[in-house]
Amino acid sequence: MSKPMQNKHKEKLDNLCQLILNLDSVRAFRCIKPELIKESFQNLRSSELTQMWKTIRHDVEKIAYQPMEIEGLPKLMRLVAFLRFLTPILLIFMMAALASRLVYAKVLPIPLRAILGNWATIAVTVTIFSCATIAFITVDYTIRRRVIKYEEKHAEKFSKGRERIKNVIQRLIVKFAEELKRSGEDSDDYKMILFYKYEGLKVIKESRGRILKRKYPLYTAICSKEHLSD
Repeated sequence: MSKPMQNKHKEKLDNLCQLILNLDSVRAFRCIKPELIKESFQNLRSSELTQMWKTIRHDVEKIAYQPMEIEGLPKLMRLVAFLRFLTPILLIFMMAALASRLVYAKVLPIPLRAILGNWATIAVTVTIFSCATIAFITVDYTIRRRVIKYEEKHAEKFSKGRERIKNVIQRLIVKFAEELKRSGEDSDDYKMILFYKYEGLKVIKESRGRILKRKYPLYTAICSKEHLSD
């Protein structure tokens, strides 16, 4: 197979894989922008897939925007977005402060080394990073708990839509398996971390988290060999 054709197959597989992940996240009430899902369908340039999108568009938008209906959640979501941006920056400062105490830190300018290497600076950066990390975990957990409660309370409201999304995911898995077989790519290169199990996907790992245990598992799955041999 020529390299351009191989790249075309790989691009299609990546799009299908991402589409399955995003729709699975929507089923689990995770905040995925409907515009991104629409764009993924359009990138696949298939009238059949475009029709799939039309059948679930309203359901995806309804579920995607429902967190805005939960009291206080929009503010928490903005806060967690800010903390997600802030914590890596704080980590860099903390690592720089700790590294400035090492022998090879002599390559740094003396004023910078004096400021970063000060034990008070190290203590402050470690404390701020720790507080920001704990705050991020706490706020993120609070958001998830509120969404889960809302989901449980309004399960019937979204049940039909989620079922339609599930049916589209199953059809996308069939398309994914066909493209995988056609391209000769290894299914192990396309691992998916999902909230639900699906026909045609083999679960190779199940996890509920290491530190903060989730009530629900996450499944790492690949396209099953049996599905590819059909």
